[in-house]
Amino acid sequence: MKRQKKTSLIVTSILRNGNEILILKRSPRTKTMQNLWAGISGYLEPSEDLISRALVEIYEETKINGKELILDKILNQITINIKPDLTLIIQPFYFLSSTRTILLNWEHTEFRWINSYDLDNYKFVPMLKEILKFCFDRSN
Repeated sequence: MKRQKKTSLIVTSILRNGNEILILKRSPRTKTMQNLWAGISGYLEPSEDLISRALVEIYEETKINGKELILDKILNQITINIKPDLTLIIQPFYFLSSTRTILLNWEHTEFRWINSYDLDNYKFVPMLKEILKFCFDRSN
């Protein structure tokens, strides 16, 4: 019997403050991509719009509220085949943050504010390095 192919839509938010971008290390307690560095991500819930989900995830994962953010760019969606039966559609958002104060929830164990020259020092979730390069190029 052939498995049903599942497609999930995920929002991923990138936050910049000054010349640095925030990355978060995924907890071993998460279902996927444990111990990899990521942006702020979450699955889109039914009857939700993308930007609202992005803002909810940012607050849940960092305690940064929408008043401290400016949406700089909505990036092009990226499709990734994770497994033969699982496709992820990633909708990246690029925000400017007026704060660097982060309070992590259980989904992450660490955070870092990094510069573009730090990109090769981390193991990222799929396609995040490419998204970050675009964001750094945009801010230069």
